[in-house]
Amino acid sequence: MPSVDTTTVRVRRPDSERLHSLAKARQTAVIDVLHAAIDALERQEFLRGLGQDYQRLRDDPERWEQYLAERQEWDALA
Repeated sequence: MPSVDTTTVRVRRPDSERLHSLAKARQTAVIDVLHAAIDALERQEFLRGLGQDYQRLRDDPERWEQYLAERQEWDALA
């Protein structure tokens, strides 16, 4: 197995216990639980930003109408 660049991350004992409990329940390694948690947090942050972008767009009536018109054009192609 090739060497993977790694580092050590310190976590509070209760958090470590939670990671181990999740790993046991999922029948996987702790690192896989950690990777899944990081992926989920990144998706959550992406969607939060996307929601904020849409809100800014809705706050500008002219731009919102342009967006809706463009979306309607794309929907007609589908």
